[in-house]
Amino acid sequence: MKQLLLLTLICALLTPGVVAQTQAGYVKTPGRMVGGKRVPGQGLTGATVQIKGRTSVLVKNANGSFSFPVPSQQFTIQSVKKNGYQLVDADAAPRVYSHTTAPIFLVMETPTQLTENKLKAERKLRNTLNKRLAQQEEEIESLKEQNRMTQEQYLDALEKLYELQESDERLISDMAAYYSRIDYDQIDEFNAEVSELILDGNLTRADSLLRSKGDIDERIRQLERHHDANVQMREELSKSEGVERMKRVELAGDCYSFFKRFALDNQLDSAMKYIEKRASLDTDNCQWQADAGSFLLQRGFSTKADQYFRLSLASARKLVQESPDIYEPLLAHVLNNIGQLYSESGNVADAERSYTESLELFRHMSQTDGLTYLPLVASTLNNMAVLYSSIDAGATRVEPLLREALGIYQSLAADCGETYYPAEAWILNNLGLVCEQDGRYEESEKMYFQALEHYQYLADKTGAYQPDYAAALCNLSALYFKNSTTSDGNGLKCLNDALQLYLQLAADDYEQYAPMLAVAYNNLSVGYFYMSRDEEGEQAFAESLKIYRQLAERSPMRYLPLLAKGLFEQGVRYYRSNELDEAESMFMESLTDYRTLASMDEDRYQPMVAKLLRNVANVYDKRQRWTDAEQMYQEELSINQKLASKTPTEYTPQVARTYGNLSNHAILMKDFVRAAEYARAGLSIDDTKLFIQANLAAALLFMGQVDEAEGIYRKYKKELKDVFLDDFRQFGALGVIPPEVGDDVERIKQIINQ
Repeated sequence: MKQLLLLTLICALLTPGVVAQTQAGYVKTPGRMVGGKRVPGQGLTGATVQIKGRTSVLVKNANGSFSFPVPSQQFTIQSVKKNGYQLVDADAAPRVYSHTTAPIFLVMETPTQLTENKLKAERKLRNTLNKRLAQQEEEIESLKEQNRMTQEQYLDALEKLYELQESDERLISDMAAYYSRIDYDQIDEFNAEVSELILDGNLTRADSLLRSKGDIDERIRQLERHHDANVQMREELSKSEGVERMKRVELAGDCYSFFKRFALDNQLDSAMKYIEKRASLDTDNCQWQADAGSFLLQRGFSTKADQYFRLSLASARKLVQESPDIYEPLLAHVLNNIGQLYSESGNVADAERSYTESLELFRHMSQTDGLTYLPLVASTLNNMAVLYSSIDAGATRVEPLLREALGIYQSLAADCGETYYPAEAWILNNLGLVCEQDGRYEESEKMYFQALEHYQYLADKTGAYQPDYAAALCNLSALYFKNSTTSDGNGLKCLNDALQLYLQLAADDYEQYAPMLAVAYNNLSVGYFYMSRDEEGEQAFAESLKIYRQLAERSPMRYLPLLAKGLFEQGVRYYRSNELDEAESMFMESLTDYRTLASMDEDRYQPMVAKLLRNVANVYDKRQRWTDAEQMYQEELSINQKLASKTPTEYTPQVARTYGNLSNHAILMKDFVRAAEYARAGLSIDDTKLFIQANLAAALLFMGQVDEAEGIYRKYKKELKDVFLDDFRQFGALGVIPPEVGDDVERIKQIINQ
């Protein structure tokens, strides 16, 4: 299913400090770790640092150093600019700083290098998670083979393991962004080593190094004892509290390192413990509370997550009351991030309130600093559009938000070049989807084309946007197949081009791109079938099926649903073309998969088990395997009755439908008494299902209750004329109609045709 895409803001905190006369600083590239050794960053001469209330400072020294006088305790760096570079920390400017004798480091990098750093970090992190997952799967399988766990415990263990994967991609993205932006010049040897160990997947060594400082709980207790001592030592309070603050920050950093270490090892309970320990160290720290809330929400602890979000928001509001001009940007970021998290959890009302307030703040700040805050206005507009799209609010509500966001990004791109091309392409893709859903196919095609042009340019320049380009091609292909005025060949070409891209990507990183490759093959098969090129469609579908089977073996909870769904849809296609052997094969494999899934999550997958049972029964009826069909219908009935007992509104009509199918099946078996009983049972539940009236009329007619049958035929002959006549043709061909009612049947046909 195509969806609007979400743009993510990252919240960073403002840091207060001390007053002095002159402030020194450096504009530089980030220090890196290469082969376990530090490689210092390089100074950036020619950069411009704009200080609020002062003329800009031009960095002339080769090492990137600069200095300027500060008349008060705090000062604001409005912007840092150098052609071809961007700030690694997007919130470094504008930001309020406090004077310190230590220099300020303003770290910049080229967009291409930032992208390469992030992709490299993502690859390492994904490898670590994949290896850990494989190891845990082997441990579970070993316990099962040694009969040290029951089948139920085995399935439960696998389900819990695969549930952990749901948040992997977000975790990888967040942590990759963190690692790709570290300036190793500004962290000590200990933290540099821990970071590299975690990034390289050496989690045991990282754990050992972290624990070398001592038990973190004891260290926290020591901190609290130190805090208690401070109360009794007023004469040394100022100095002691300074030590406390430093230790609190140090402990918070170590807690966060423990969190990252356990999160990458899929030990999420331990990870949650440490992210909460960090939050507990300072409940007024907006970022720490927001981080804890975000992680708990990913794990499904929405109530506790909400508590952390509220603490984060309260802290930000308190800071704004103390100093609005300084902390309004922080509040806007917090509101936007919370809006995204509420949106992802389906809390539409709170998400809308958060986005609206955030947007108002960003708009206000953009009036005085457009370069910094207009991108945030645009991304918030997009995120609101995503929210409204999720509740099917329609184009009239979604499109104006996207149009305004697009205008902002286009204006920024005109001034700043390719920095804003990815965001602009993102919005164009979303607009294309909105126009397509609204039936404006020419506008949709135009938007998709522009998005493709942007992605092609970025892919050629950075080598990092091929998946986005391929996804946009798939969107365009769906538009071509949907729009009857365009050539289906265009849609097929888009699908083939997308497939070739995914094949290239999968050749380099199969683990990451195999799922996309499977979808591409499946989409291509649908396109071929749509154009009646069945042989090519079969080949593409077989490739898709092959990949999904491989994926499902490794990660059943993630990929078995996709495999089962694909088998089901292919079975339907075979059934409609009367290829019954192939239809039965597809349906039965899909049924087996859905039974497996239902054993892990009954409420979610039992409805599909019931649907597959009905489809298999239909195949058996066509092949006159009456006993097998009866067994399938009865099992379907049992499942639907159980579902209806829990959710009557949704599943009671399905019970009636099953009774109707059993009635038709009984007619085919010439058991007219049972056919009438099933039909009456179905109509007593839902008398709007007219096909059951047709079954009841036929059952009554064939067992000689002609008058009652004739009443039904007369009552529904207008609505069911074709159904009645088709039934007679089918029943006649199968020899179902008793000879003694042949004359009555002919008379009823005449009545129907009158």
